[in-house]
Amino acid sequence: MGSYLFRVVIALSMLINVILGGSVGQTLSARSHARRREGKVNIAWLIDMFAGKNHCMECWAYWTVRKW
Repeated sequence: MGSYLFRVVIALSMLINVILGGSVGQTLSARSHARRREGKVNIAWLIDMFAGKNHCMECWAYWTVRKW
């Protein structure tokens, strides 16, 4: 049950990201960190507060490596 819920949360994160104009396959966390790196408005601090320190950076690094 735990892995199913995890996959559902990831899918919802990707869906929200695409609805907001992000790249396909990228989670909201990864996009938030990318925006933070670019000096744009982001919610990475909020996501990191609940998901753990550096969560967004780790998601961004994983997405950056995986997308190629």
